[in-house]
Amino acid sequence: MRKRSCRCESPWTTLEVVQILLLDDRDDVAIATVDLKAGDRATVANTSLVVRNDIRRGHKVALRRLPTGTDVLRYGEVIGETTADVEVGDHVHVHNLISKRIPGRDK
Repeated sequence: MRKRSCRCESPWTTLEVVQILLLDDRDDVAIATVDLKAGDRATVANTSLVVRNDIRRGHKVALRRLPTGTDVLRYGEVIGETTADVEVGDHVHVHNLISKRIPGRDK
């Protein structure tokens, strides 16, 4: 019996790890799916950015410049307002964002 050889490559060998996830095309932030280090390059929605701060998995990274007082979109909805200027690639969290989703929370 003759052996058959296959020169097929597994599709699993060419997969890339998604580093940041865009939930809605209107969003100002994307979600880190892995821990990111300052200087890492990440790509989402055909846009490449350089991460400016260490960002833990599950946290937000800015996709565009957001001046102080800007409403921030996630899920296509306003989740908060910036309390400081935010640059592309910055970590977006409680140090530069105040929630608009928590009732009664003031600046």
